Amino acid sequence: MNENIAKSRRLPRAVEVRKVGAHANYWYAVRLSSNLKAGEIQDVRFWEESIALFRGEDGIARAVENRCAHRQLALTTGVVQGENITCQYHGWEYNGCGRCVSMDHELGKNRKKLPKITIRSYPVKERYGLIWIFPGDPEEAEKVEIPKVPELEGEKPWPVAPIEIEIDAHFSMIVENVCDFNHAFLHRRKQPFTQPVLNKYWREDETVHVIYDTSFHNSPLAQLFAEKKELDQIHLWYQYPYQGSNIGGRYLHWLFMLPESAEKTRCFFLFLFGPIQFPGTDIGLPNFIKKPFLEVANQLYIRPLLAEDKMALEAEQIGFAKHQDKPFYELNPIIPEFQNLTIERWKDWAQRDNP
Repeated sequence: MNENIAKSRRLPRAVEVRKVGAHANYWYAVRLSSNLKAGEIQDVRFWEESIALFRGEDGIARAVENRCAHRQLALTTGVVQGENITCQYHGWEYNGCGRCVSMDHELGKNRKKLPKITIRSYPVKERYGLIWIFPGDPEEAEKVEIPKVPELEGEKPWPVAPIEIEIDAHFSMIVENVCDFNHAFLHRRKQPFTQPVLNKYWREDETVHVIYDTSFHNSPLAQLFAEKKELDQIHLWYQYPYQGSNIGGRYLHWLFMLPESAEKTRCFFLFLFGPIQFPGTDIGLPNFIKKPFLEVANQLYIRPLLAEDKMALEAEQIGFAKHQDKPFYELNPIIPEFQNLTIERWKDWAQRDNP
């Protein structure tokens, strides 16, 4: 009887996936490294949890929960002093481990020994031009790896021009958008790809792989590749909680999502390009001008494409909030695979004894 009641109350998968949170035992990109200067503090959020991210005068990024243990003021209203962050009110100073190490008033300065006062701190790393935070169990941080991007490592890393964009939508919607090539109609004016056909898909552990046969020959960026004959297939993957794609080993992208809340996701896109030609020639583009060239391409082509996706996703979020009691019809067989993976990872986190 109880089992039947539980089944009758179970939400449809398409609704359940929009209500799950994010598994915290992963590294999440939170800011572009270039956007956090020495001595600067920024408020970053992981699933409505406010975190004070700051860069010490030594150049190292650190993160603590965004509150002073004294009167609960947000530390983002404070200042950076040396390697520490200091509350604006009474001058309580915290190190990167969250320990109060100084108080700028006589009740603190006259003490022979400060009481043990701590706030939560978060492991922080910088890689690929991004600042990463581990919001879960800190003891697990060193056991979990940031996704490796070989093209950005070694002596000759590929040029990359990161794009940061905030989308007012649940992160699961964004995964489905970037991996579902059936929305070519949305981009019909710019035609980054045409005539997509689902070739195959499969799952390996926490990764869903998808192969689409499609054409990229109408894309202005595709004309920059040395081997256009390889531009007829794309391999996409959802490696929870990250997403990526590969076109012929020459054009790759990674998407690192920061779920800020149930209806807001900050996205960091890394678009990576292999050999690039001068338009209309077979002459390769020198490395020293590849990055500024890509930055121009981002502004003129990629950002407008992402703006179309942002518009559609934010409309989808509004539609879901209004009509989640209505039937959902999904024809693409890969979407349930993405949704099942997202739900499974959330249940794994929710069932733990979380910090």
